[in-house]
Amino acid sequence: MKKQDTIVNNIEDSTPGLFLNLCVVAIAIGGMLFGYDTGVISGVLVVLGTDLDNRLLTSNEKELITSLCAGGALIGAIIAGVTADKYGRKPAIWFASVLFTLGALVQASSYSLVQMCVGRVLVGLGVGSASMIIPLYIAEISPARYRGRMISIDMVFLGTGSLLAYAFDAAFYHVPHGWRYMVGLGGIPSVMLGVLIFWCPESPRQLLFHNKHSECLNVIQKMYPNATEQQVEQMVRHIQFGVDQAKNMNQEISIRKSLSSIITNAPNRRAAVVACGLMTIQQISGFNTLMYYSSTLFQIVGFDNPIAVGTVVTATNWLFTFLSIFLIDRIGRRKLLLCSMWGMPVFLTIAAGVFYKIPIDRNTLELTSDHVGRPAIVVLVSMILFVASYAAGLGCVPWQANEFLPMEVRATGTMLINICNWGPNIIVSSTFLTMMRDISPSGTFGFYAALCLLGYVFVFFCYPEAAGMTLEEIRDVFEHGFGVQYAREWHKQKQLSVSLRTESLAAAAV
Repeated sequence: MKKQDTIVNNIEDSTPGLFLNLCVVAIAIGGMLFGYDTGVISGVLVVLGTDLDNRLLTSNEKELITSLCAGGALIGAIIAGVTADKYGRKPAIWFASVLFTLGALVQASSYSLVQMCVGRVLVGLGVGSASMIIPLYIAEISPARYRGRMISIDMVFLGTGSLLAYAFDAAFYHVPHGWRYMVGLGGIPSVMLGVLIFWCPESPRQLLFHNKHSECLNVIQKMYPNATEQQVEQMVRHIQFGVDQAKNMNQEISIRKSLSSIITNAPNRRAAVVACGLMTIQQISGFNTLMYYSSTLFQIVGFDNPIAVGTVVTATNWLFTFLSIFLIDRIGRRKLLLCSMWGMPVFLTIAAGVFYKIPIDRNTLELTSDHVGRPAIVVLVSMILFVASYAAGLGCVPWQANEFLPMEVRATGTMLINICNWGPNIIVSSTFLTMMRDISPSGTFGFYAALCLLGYVFVFFCYPEAAGMTLEEIRDVFEHGFGVQYAREWHKQKQLSVSLRTESLAAAAV
């Protein structure tokens, strides 16, 4: 390796300082809000009763309330993507916190379907902005060695938000109009995020992009407190080199130029295909049907307390997302996906088969018998194992995929990733109950199982390993097709270089 790269890698391989860790935790509150506001609707749908317009909601109206959050998120992600380079990462995060707070208040005070829909759209705008900017911000401030782990912290907070949503759903299940407390509590952490963001720095890469060299130097010194002055200055020059490359390719921050670069530049296009493809697979896997409708689903199969049962599934998601933090940088993104995703089609297929044994009226989605017994337990166990397989890999890795994108197209590419997140999410959330009626529960889960299998094949052939690479080094991966073999050889060379350096130091010590 070149001397410059060696110095940078020494910094990038160092343990993050307290300041950097606190920034990641503070920003990850946005991920918690993402999880809370998308998960809380599961319990709300079960207990709404006649509180909106003094009547029961139809299945289509429930799908509307659920999917409007995803629709708002799609718009929020696009707005954040368009403005992220021009105004920086921090303003978009602060704006998301404001939207979360407003959305929570509007929902909690709703007495009509229209007002509830407005509240869901407002929350969705915040969710979209947060899902777009937060992983991007964390990726840009994290050391290469710990980047996957730090972005996974955001995913843990997301899972924590979902778990808290189910916990509050269960706590207020028997409280009159308890759903108002469920949605209103989401406004508390959003205020915390809005305050804490002022203590977090702008991304060093964004600071250099806007010619704020001294600010960038100060931020890196805070992030790497044990680094020498030479190492910090070398790190700034390394980032500056990547920024200059980005500026040479895209003289002004233009969404049109960025999109054109993604489409016409073959390496950028391949990077976007992998990043957007993996996010699409995450959304069409069927996992979000459990987040949005698990209480409804377990009510359908006959459980007396469906929210409590749904909480078990959400806790599984949190546990395996937490475990992925310790694996994602250690064994790599690709291996983590391949070792976990195989279980998803298997357990969905089991659930599809068992649904044949459960007597459900497809018109009303209600049981035709009071005695379900063992099949309902098998469905629950299958869902728990499916969620475990999902959370260990596919639940967190797609949010790392913006690391594939060069700086000149990173914000726009991340916007496209989020479009591939929320676009399919809208379809899934607005069609699940309809599919359950039209093609039966077995057909619905069988359909999602087939999509999961196709996703596994896509990962095997197209997803390269980027763990341990700096964002500037990843630029070269997609110069070689989809880069699977190139990345494999790069990691072999790095291991060899580390071994030689270790032997050299040991020999010098003797």
